[in-house]
Amino acid sequence: MIKSIFQLAAALAGILLIPLLGYSQAPNLGASANFALFSTTGAVSNTGLSLLTGNVGSNNGPVTNFGNVDGVMHDADGATASAAADLTIAYNQLNAAIPTFFPSSLLGNGQVLNAGIYSVAGGATLSKTIMLFSLSKWKEQWVSLPITISRAL
Repeated sequence: MIKSIFQLAAALAGILLIPLLGYSQAPNLGASANFALFSTTGAVSNTGLSLLTGNVGSNNGPVTNFGNVDGVMHDADGATASAAADLTIAYNQLNAAIPTFFPSSLLGNGQVLNAGIYSVAGGATLSKTIMLFSLSKWKEQWVSLPITISRAL
C-alpha cells in the first residue's frame, strides 16, 4: 500500500514537473529589475503624456521630461551602476541564446507572437498592437536581440 502511494506520488510529481523542462528560464535581471525604463548608455527622455510605474534612470546620460512617474528617478548614481552591471550580465546570457523565430522587421498590426527567442534583422517598426501569447500558465519569455524599435502610430 505504501509502495503504491509512493509510486503514485512520484508519477504525479513527474507529470506536473515535466512541462517545466520545456520552458526556458528568464535571466536574473538583478538590480535592473527595479527599473521600468533604463538605459546603460545614453539619455532617457519623454515626449507627450506617459505614466510609468517603477524607477526610471540612465547610467550615462540625463533623465528628462518625466512628469508622472510612480517610482524614483535615477541619474548616474549607485543604483544605475548596479543596474548597468547586472543588465550586461543578463544581455550576454540572452545574446548567447539561439533564436527560434525570425519575423520580418514590420511588427504589430495585431500580430501574435508565441514564446521563444526572436531575431529581427536590423531595425524594426512596431505599428499598433502586438500580442505575446502563452500556451501555458507557466512563465514564458520573449527575447529579441539585438533590436532597435521605432513606434509608428
